[in-house]
Amino acid sequence: MATVGRGILNETVFQFYDALRSYDVAKATAALAEDADWESPWSGGRITGKPAIEAHLKSWLGDAKARPSLTISDLAGDGAITRLQVSVSNRFGREPRRVSMNVLCLTGVIHEVVWKDAVQGH
Repeated sequence: MATVGRGILNETVFQFYDALRSYDVAKATAALAEDADWESPWSGGRITGKPAIEAHLKSWLGDAKARPSLTISDLAGDGAITRLQVSVSNRFGREPRRVSMNVLCLTGVIHEVVWKDAVQGH
């Protein structure tokens, strides 16, 4: 566990985020439940199931010229639900997108990841 800002970042969520940040799709998906849900502005809506999320992540993070750079600016949470405020920097001079990444992690397994634009709230 790590405490940053106002919340607790549990080990599984930290390893998941670190895998995303370093473009390691296999490590990121290893933390997911088989029936995990994923929703983000980059996925075109809700995706359910580890294989579907893995395919999306390979597409989103796979191209070194187009993949984003992720930086945590703050977090809040109680260990089961973690809300990370993340700056998603685009390539080639586009402005970073500020998003909230909400992660539901129970007993070391991630069941849901929902990304929302920061202006939309939690």
